[in-house]
Amino acid sequence: MSQKTTNCVREAVENIEDLQDAVEENCPAGCYSNLLSPAYTLGNTVPFVLFTSKSKPFTAYGNVGELDNGPCFNTVFFRVEKVCDGCATLSLLIAFDEHKHILDFTDKDSVCDVFRLEKTHYCVEVDLHCFCAINCLNPRLLNRTHY
Repeated sequence: MSQKTTNCVREAVENIEDLQDAVEENCPAGCYSNLLSPAYTLGNTVPFVLFTSKSKPFTAYGNVGELDNGPCFNTVFFRVEKVCDGCATLSLLIAFDEHKHILDFTDKDSVCDVFRLEKTHYCVEVDLHCFCAINCLNPRLLNRTHY
């Protein structure tokens, strides 16, 4: 008898991808437009944090070398773009505090300092089998302007 192995992180990321795709692919007045928020549309992104086997948030880097006329940054926040065979393309979400300063998660800032997340065009490819936990966050963190 073969035993089916599951990976809850992979399944969670695949479910997030399905929700985001449903919001993007259907007409704005359709039933999926409010899928991420029954009260009002919050957009098409469910931000999340992935955790390694050492219970540490996975960190990725964007604009290394500051080649795109912006600052180099690191982040622990992601948006799924595509999942295929247990691997995923994740967009990096840049994090800001309430004073519009970019947060640094290497050692000085805390995820509790996050006021706003913004999408970037920087991506990372990951093997979803390498992660032990996922923490989905409130979509209202994206492009937040006030409390």
